[in-house]
Amino acid sequence: MANYNSFSLLSLAIVTLLLASQNADALIPVNQFCKTATYKILCTRMVHGATNLQDASASAIKVAIHVANKIRALTPVVVQAASDLDPTMKSQIVDTCKESFENTIEDLNLSLDLLRQGDMGGVGTRLSAAFDSDCLDALKEQGVAVPSLVRIYSRFEKVMDNSLAVAFQS
Repeated sequence: MANYNSFSLLSLAIVTLLLASQNADALIPVNQFCKTATYKILCTRMVHGATNLQDASASAIKVAIHVANKIRALTPVVVQAASDLDPTMKSQIVDTCKESFENTIEDLNLSLDLLRQGDMGGVGTRLSAAFDSDCLDALKEQGVAVPSLVRIYSRFEKVMDNSLAVAFQS
């Protein structure tokens, strides 16, 4: 009888661990400002500590600015990756990327200012404009691979999606 109970408890423990590991994100409570976000756990981390929608939106945008600055910091990596292209093409791609990175940060900073002013239409316009894939598109067209940039852009896309969801939740 003791072996049967031990086996039952062991089986129950294994099943519980499997379910918990498969649903680990489900165990983390979703922040009230992230109910409409696509990436709820990431969103919850983005707005942690916010007590109202204004603060949650500002926190989300600040995270987007942080990630955008990390993207801009990859400019030397882009320059290096494009080094095998002819000089004119390299120059065009580098200029496109620099402009894209700067415009993104500018749009995000403006969206934060507009949020503080209560201009939600402007916030939406600037947040939507902030996700710009011109750099990635230009690199891809020339067959230039920059895996670190692709990875951070993927994260940035999620952060931007969440930022819009927080700012414009119903």
